[in-house]
Amino acid sequence: MLIGREASLLRQPVGQSRLRRINSLAVIEAIRGEPLTIPAIAQVAGLSKTAADTVVGDLVALGWVKNIEPLSPTGAGRPANRYQFNAGAAVVAGIDIGQHTTRAELADLNGEVLATRSITVSAADPPEAVLADAVKVVDQLLSSQGRERAAVWAMGVSVPAVVYQDVVTRGLDDWEGLNVRAAFAASFECPIAVENDSNLAAFAEAWKGSAAEAGSMVYVHSGNRTGAGVVLNNTVVRGANGAAGEIGALPQMGWEHAQQYLHDVELTDGRRVSREGVFDAATAGDPLAVAAVDRFADVIAIGIAALVLTVDPEIVVVGGGNVQAGDTFLDPLRRHVERLCTVRPAPPIVPSALKDRASITGAGGLAATSVMEQLYASALGGKTLSSTSTPPWKW
Repeated sequence: MLIGREASLLRQPVGQSRLRRINSLAVIEAIRGEPLTIPAIAQVAGLSKTAADTVVGDLVALGWVKNIEPLSPTGAGRPANRYQFNAGAAVVAGIDIGQHTTRAELADLNGEVLATRSITVSAADPPEAVLADAVKVVDQLLSSQGRERAAVWAMGVSVPAVVYQDVVTRGLDDWEGLNVRAAFAASFECPIAVENDSNLAAFAEAWKGSAAEAGSMVYVHSGNRTGAGVVLNNTVVRGANGAAGEIGALPQMGWEHAQQYLHDVELTDGRRVSREGVFDAATAGDPLAVAAVDRFADVIAIGIAALVLTVDPEIVVVGGGNVQAGDTFLDPLRRHVERLCTVRPAPPIVPSALKDRASITGAGGLAATSVMEQLYASALGGKTLSSTSTPPWKW
């Protein structure tokens, strides 16, 4: 899961025989964000105008680039045509399997969401039923877009569990040992990647969220449970067995039982409240609620400080339901992490920009990014860029 892989691949030295393919990739990168004219493409991609015009013409014929209406004329002469990457040539699917909800989204090759749908699931539902329902949701989304399953070029799946080589190894009752990728592969031919939800949330925050400007970060999910993901050198760290960031598995950290500090808390007026009520009362200044939030933050801070002192990130992003409390939760958390980071200043601790969409955004984003990686890997490996009528894995 390398964030920004395309740029690093383009910087690799290549032989003359690959130059045409690399020029094609450079043009695609130049126009992924906005439509440009041929002179602008040439400048951004580092090509001559003649070379840029030739490459763009080839890419239009293959379906990778589309012609955009010229801008309104501002002076004499005919306005120049503009060209943009055809992100709608295919779609990718992102699936987020939660403990109570399964969400699915279709996105274009730039990761822009086209359609989304969610269904309620029960903890009592067998895994096979949950996965079968997820397939049905994707089929419904495809139908709404007038597409078939073959239009899906890649799929990312988020699960709230430790995943190693697409198999759940810890974290969900009755799911351990289940090969999630194989379950979806029975219905979809495209490449399928299965990841821990905190890893995908970390990917999403580094891709287009609160850590988009950072090369290293720690993501912490704080809600009904607590989990973490780590990004180093623009790469999500999985570890040798998919357990990187699973520091909460250590009982000494206290993450597994930290929620007890927010449960059944007695307020100064005698009322007893839990989580949301505790945060609301703490925001209003109730001293007993403030103390409860402080105890909770103190426990969570131990694991965060351990991760900070292990990987030395530029930023810590906190997501999950507890972030809805804002600085009522984050301020004591920052204070306790700062106290524990004895050998360096604590990094900024900021709320998730993607909120409850972090893991589903990561699932779709991983799928979209994997398609672009296939393009670059194929070109650098000597394969000719094929038309959009054929998925990259069939080239």
